[in-house]
Amino acid sequence: MSLRRRRDIWDAVVIGGGIGGLTAAWYCSRRGMPTALLEAEGLLGGQVATVNALDDWPATGEVSGVELALAMKEKIENNSAEIFHEAAVSVERAQDGLTLVKTGERTLRTRRVIAAAGARLRTLDVPGAEALRGKGVSQCAHCDGSFFRGQDVVVVGGGDAALQEALVLAPLVRTVHIVVRSRLRAKRAYVERAAGTANVKFVWDTVVDAVLGDDGVTGVRLRHAANGETVEIACSGVFPFIGVEPNTAFLPASVRRDDSGCVITDEHMRTAELSIFAIGALRAGYSGELTGAAGEAAVAAAAIESDLTR
Repeated sequence: MSLRRRRDIWDAVVIGGGIGGLTAAWYCSRRGMPTALLEAEGLLGGQVATVNALDDWPATGEVSGVELALAMKEKIENNSAEIFHEAAVSVERAQDGLTLVKTGERTLRTRRVIAAAGARLRTLDVPGAEALRGKGVSQCAHCDGSFFRGQDVVVVGGGDAALQEALVLAPLVRTVHIVVRSRLRAKRAYVERAAGTANVKFVWDTVVDAVLGDDGVTGVRLRHAANGETVEIACSGVFPFIGVEPNTAFLPASVRRDDSGCVITDEHMRTAELSIFAIGALRAGYSGELTGAAGEAAVAAAAIESDLTR
């Protein structure tokens, strides 16, 4: 139990219920710090919860994102941390030196905050993409892949997420076209697996110009990035994985960001606001690995413990 414990004050409030946030809440609570975790979604785990089999998490045997998140939730609750399924609206300093974390339902007073709200997938900003969301445009192959069984689909992007989704779709569909603007940024293991899968085809130096269809996706119009020539490919599904945008709107302006909007921290995950820490996908310099998020959570928790026991 924290030596500074008072009935209505938390030692740490963790914002975000992905793997980084869950790990941070676990580390803080197991060190005796009264800890609250805020996660607006009913399902913990963040984007990892949509993954059936994690291949970048050290575990005995195969584990899904949901299974990992549920196991971590149980550990957190066993350490008496409290989970609120509410979104953080704002974080601000109070006159007494504490930090106020406001949701739509309550205000939590805390000594330290760990921002772990992750990032959201960017959407295609082209004609037809928004109108056909949920009608063939999807960003979850595990959730929606079975709807396209035996059909042709297009995956947009050249990073880990794009190739992972393509590999999930490949056993289900007839053909997966991966539309790549310039070069692949994915790990070699994903690239080699995709290149060795017979029904996965790469479309190089190309961007999606429009998603076609009325009541459902019927194809995409592609534009060559160099010469501007266009071509249409028939498909029933479009899966865009073209990067992420950090979820930082709830943080004060005094928390410094880089040009992409990611939060800048020191090596202890501390931001320009000394009571606020940032980890995971919203942090500049994040590796993109689950183990990286967990490691950052451990670093932040240790720094907070050191702060509060001085």
